[in-house]
Amino acid sequence: MAVQLAYAAPAPQTTTGTDTQPLDSADLQRKHRWFRAYETNKRREMDEQRVARQYYHDKQWTDDETKRLTSRGQQPTVRNRIKRKIDFLKGVEQRLRRDPKAYPRTPKHEHDADTATAALRFACDLNRWEKVSSASMHDGLVSGTGVIFIGIEREDPKIKHVNVDRFFYDPRSVEHDFSDANYMGLHLWLDVDDAAAKWPKHADRLKAMVDATSVGVSLSQDADKEQQWGDFENRRIRVVEFWERKPSSASITGFAWYFCYFTGDLQLEHGWSPYKGEFGEPDCPYEAWSPYVDEKGDRYGMVRTMKSVQDEINYSASKILHRIAVDRFFYEEGSVDDIDELGKQLARPDGKIKIARGEWGKTVGIVDQGAKIQGETERFQLAVTEIENLGPNPGLVGKGQGVDGASGRALLAQRDSGMTELSPIFEQHRDWKLRVYRKTWQRCRQAWQAEKWIRITDDDKAVQFIGLNQYSMATDPMTGLSSLSQQNVIAQIDVDISLNEGPDTITINEELLQTLAQVGEAATGPLGKVLIELSNAPNKERLLKMIEEANAPNPEMLAMQQRMAKLEETLAAANIDKAIAEVENKRADTLSKLVTVSTPQAQQTDEFGNPIGAPPQQPDLMGAMGAMQMFPLMYGGPTLEQQAEQMGNQQQMPPGGMPDGMQQGPLPMGLEGPMMDPMQQAPMPGDMQPEKIMPEQMSQAGALPINPMV
Repeated sequence: MAVQLAYAAPAPQTTTGTDTQPLDSADLQRKHRWFRAYETNKRREMDEQRVARQYYHDKQWTDDETKRLTSRGQQPTVRNRIKRKIDFLKGVEQRLRRDPKAYPRTPKHEHDADTATAALRFACDLNRWEKVSSASMHDGLVSGTGVIFIGIEREDPKIKHVNVDRFFYDPRSVEHDFSDANYMGLHLWLDVDDAAAKWPKHADRLKAMVDATSVGVSLSQDADKEQQWGDFENRRIRVVEFWERKPSSASITGFAWYFCYFTGDLQLEHGWSPYKGEFGEPDCPYEAWSPYVDEKGDRYGMVRTMKSVQDEINYSASKILHRIAVDRFFYEEGSVDDIDELGKQLARPDGKIKIARGEWGKTVGIVDQGAKIQGETERFQLAVTEIENLGPNPGLVGKGQGVDGASGRALLAQRDSGMTELSPIFEQHRDWKLRVYRKTWQRCRQAWQAEKWIRITDDDKAVQFIGLNQYSMATDPMTGLSSLSQQNVIAQIDVDISLNEGPDTITINEELLQTLAQVGEAATGPLGKVLIELSNAPNKERLLKMIEEANAPNPEMLAMQQRMAKLEETLAAANIDKAIAEVENKRADTLSKLVTVSTPQAQQTDEFGNPIGAPPQQPDLMGAMGAMQMFPLMYGGPTLEQQAEQMGNQQQMPPGGMPDGMQQGPLPMGLEGPMMDPMQQAPMPGDMQPEKIMPEQMSQAGALPINPMV
């Protein structure tokens, strides 16, 4: 197995790092004793972890039990309920996952808090944090301990999952967060060539460890390799990565972490940790957590609680199948010639039974096992019910009473009530994630010293970038002096890291979707906007913008509607003008008849000029003039269609009166003066008003007034 860079401390780039002076033999022997103390005192815990991992992977019968069951024809049945429980809790952790958020410690870092949040989330995305967190949750639930490495690799923060079976710690530690552990580390089996390439100064001695016969290496496959330092068959050596917390006067906390690599009595590398903590002290790159710690200090997960019930399920299931497949029979001496043959025939579905003497059911027959099968079945059901009630209750699973048709907020409240029993586990894991985020932020500050651009991943449709450690030369316009300007210098940002608390986004979105679906078409109107504003759904602005865009008319359709409205207005004006013209025509006929009637008739005379008959009746000129004034003619004014076009042109013209800002020139001759109001009465021909027309001005031959001045 080749060593991975994530497990090894990188070459020091600061004052901390590898020491050139070797450790004294007493110090190295002390580390040996402490490492052996873990192997000795935690043997019971390591064995339990191994069994828990086997139970998760369906290996729930020992080899002896499997041989015994097979010998009597009984199937070693496995009904793995533990795996389902563990996977379900991992899914719950994924649903409850929150993003880290930075808060400023001082007012001057208020703007920098957003930059720190973006940098920390970028580092998590860079290391696929979701996968690492799920792996650690799995280790904690199964093995009882979850561990990750937080260091620096290729000038970027590195977060990597660590196999729990390679992790060791101070056996006196009893805290869930290992805060009271004075040492911890890893023990790895490395290929000797890879180890020689990593530590070339010790290449000869490393190769000699697997070639020599004096190291006491057992070649047996059953040898306990945890007690060996070399593997002759596979040419591997066992390397211990030992991290110890030592007193340090240079650290504000009074302690700092010191690392050492050794194999057997060979010291490979040692020095102060190259990773810096919150106050600049050498920091440990490993962060671990445990869901449970018993009275003896052993760490365990949920498998311990479910193991006995899982065994009962397997035993009952196997026993039921065996009782159904195998029949027990009784017989009297001499009633059957061959007992073994009788057993074989009973086991066969088409068996033929031969009775030497007696009667079936009295001298020979099958023992009724119905009561025992029923008892085993009830025992099996009780065990299944017991293990189902461990951990998530029906409210957490989403199968509780009143789930169908419930709102999203009701489901969220029911799920929270189901989390009560599991709150200790998730509380410990949440505290572990918070410590990981804070340690990752310190790695960001240490690794990102040069200019760097990071992408903000909040909105996939609008990619944004933030520049870190931006330096530029700025010139003061008043003094003309140049000065160095800096922005988003990550090493100078002072923030607090916390988990971004908030409601379940999926549940809130489901509730909002259900509410909008109930209101129907009103969801895209003002009522939908009010519901979105009152909800806790994220991206409210985006939802409101979508509603506005959905309600906004199509520009092409809007232009077509405007053109249609103008055409309809013009058509309506034309119809009105047509009606007015018909009315005016009737008025003109009426006036023509009035003029004819009001024209004086001549006296009839003979050929000599003498009047004949009675003189003609004189017309009522005053009545005719009143009738003409009551029905004035409108033939001189513009039509409504012309007025509509004129009003449209006035709306399109700028305030200056001419398009494009042109100045209005002189009007053509005859059009000077103010524009006539189209609603006013048009003047009569000859600028004569009807009320000024005298009888002597009436035409003798026609029906229209005449101008006596012409």
